[in-house]
Parts: sequence; C-alpha cells; structure tokens
Amino acid sequence: MFITCLHLKHGGVEMAITTLANALAELGMSVEILCTYHFGNPAYEVNPKVKINYLTTVLPNREAMTHALSSHHVISAFREGFRALKILYIKKQTMKKAIEKIKDGTIISTRNEHSVLLSKYGNCEVKKIAQLHSDHNFDRKLIRCFQTKYSNIDFFVLLTPKTQREVQGFLKGFNDHTKCITIPNFIQEIKFEQNPVKKNQIIAAGRLHPDKDFASLLRIWALVHARKPDFVLKIAGEGPLKNELQMQAEQLGISASVRFLGAIPHDTLLREMSVSYCYALTSVSESFGLVLAESMMCGTVPVAFNVRVGPEAIIDDRINGFLIPDRNESLFADKIIELIENQVMRIKMQEQAEIKSKQFTKAQVLPKWIGIING
Repeated sequence: MFITCLHLKHGGVEMAITTLANALAELGMSVEILCTYHFGNPAYEVNPKVKINYLTTVLPNREAMTHALSSHHVISAFREGFRALKILYIKKQTMKKAIEKIKDGTIISTRNEHSVLLSKYGNCEVKKIAQLHSDHNFDRKLIRCFQTKYSNIDFFVLLTPKTQREVQGFLKGFNDHTKCITIPNFIQEIKFEQNPVKKNQIIAAGRLHPDKDFASLLRIWALVHARKPDFVLKIAGEGPLKNELQMQAEQLGISASVRFLGAIPHDTLLREMSVSYCYALTSVSESFGLVLAESMMCGTVPVAFNVRVGPEAIIDDRINGFLIPDRNESLFADKIIELIENQVMRIKMQEQAEIKSKQFTKAQVLPKWIGIING
C-alpha cells in the first residue's frame, strides 16, 4: 500500500493522509508514504509501522522568489525563477520514478498532479486510486485532466456525494473505466471528560492563508466583541498572513481579545475545541471540512459559511450547527452570540453535533476503503 503526498506539515490533507496510513497499518497492511518534501518531523503522529519515503532533498523557494520579485532585483528573480523550474522538474520526476518502481499492490494518489502521473506511469498490476482533496470549482483545466488523463485510474474517491455526482458528469462520454465513489475523511475518536466547562472563548483553526479568510473572521469578531467584550477568539495555525492579520486586529481594536496560538499539537487543539462555545469556519473554499466534524465530536457547535461544497455535507443547519449563506458576516456574528446566550439551544445542538460526528469515525469510514482496496 502506497500513499502519495506533497509534505507532512500541518494541514487538513496531511492529517487525512496520516490518519488513513495509520489505520491501514493497524490492520496489518504494509504502508509506505511517498512524500516529496521533507520539512522535518511530521506534524501528526505516524504509526511506527508506516514507512515514510522522502523523495527529494530540495524544498520549494516560493518565499525567496516572492522576495526577489517584490524587491525588483532582476538577477535574484532570474536565479530564483530558474531554481523554481528545477525544483518543479525534480518534484515531478521523483514521483514518476517512485510510481514506476511499484510493480503490484495499491497506490493512492492525493493530488491531481500525482493522479495524472499514476494513470500514465502506474503498472498494470497496480490498483490505482485517486483522491480529490479540494473543490474542483468547475476549473476547466482540472476537469480536462479528469476527462483525458485519468483513464487508467480504477477508483476516484471524492469526499462528498455532491462532488461525486459532479465528477461522474464530467467523466461521462470521456472515461468509462474509472469508478467514482464517496468516502469522507474520518476523525480519530478521542474521549474527553463529560460536559467540560465552557470557557469564554470561540475557536478557529487553519493555515493563515487567503483561502481560510481569517480577515473575514476578524471583522465578524469585531461585531461579537462589541456585544460580548468578556469573550476571546483563539486562532490556531501558522501561515504567511500572520503579521497582516495581527495588524488588522489592532486596526479593528480587538487585538486584546484575539489570541494567535500558532501551530499547536492536535490533541491540544481538540481540547481547546471542547471548552469553546463554538467553532468558526470562514473559508472561501473547502473540499470537506474535517475540522467541523472534529469540533462536533468535541461537543462544540460549528458555525460556517455555506461555501459551495464541504460544510453542508457535515452540518445540518440549525440542528447541529449553523450554515451562513452569502458570506453574511453580520448573520455569522449573530449566530455566535446566539450560541453564547441561549444555553438550552446550545446544549441541544451540542448533543446533536456529537451524534452526527459518529458518521465520520474510523469505524464507519474505514470499511469503505477496505472494500475498494480488497475488492
């Protein structure tokens, strides 16, 4: 069993890869992760039985390239541009060679670029499974890859039924071989004390990147803080926008009530969730939103913008969480305050959230993986 990945730093995809690899290893399977970049120790605990094969010694130079361009240093920009092309070449060739060496077993590719290589270079005796960990968002180039470059993929695993239906439509008339199937990411059940005392806090987590739109969350928090000044917002995660977000918090006059926690251990994040009044997700795009299921497992009601796919596959609006339409920041703030003020409603929704989260446990999801691996 082989699973491809770009890196093993913090991230939803990386956690999903690690969780799946660990679960398959626990079943006695020989599992190897084919990892392009080595950034140090994995962010999530990897079962000692899982082998990690780092394919390169190079690292991406995006920050150096950005700096060279922003400083208008022509020679540096040219040098970093050449280096970037070399890294991209190494990145592709090492994964291609790793795939070609595998003569039997199963390969799970977790990125479109890996799935294209798997379809083209994977041996005929290898079972080929592709995953989509992002919203295709009707990107023409990506859809064209599905239609013309996935012809030898045996199973295409999508995270939600909606995405499965859409991809099946894309493949119709182009690819009759690949079978689309829905298998969500799964959470690791962790037991906490029953009904932990809630602290005056709201929690959010994710890479500090435009996709997560923490700028929107800070504007929402300014509305909440004006009415609930004794509450704090905690944001877990690292990323390129940290300084910018801290400056925004200062400009909004909420910096004293916002805590940027940085990258914290996953069990610490779950404990922070369990004592928070709600979990806030303001992403502009999601493929699934595993963190929502985790918050529900912890007995914490999620509030999320109802982006195109993801949250609606997990949250039943007004039953175990709130789905906010049209990126309505005022409504988002109102729902956070409602959860703070209405204890009876919050406790009822917490109970329903915990029940719903059981659909995304290893016990419910892993048999679907075993079915296509052994089928």
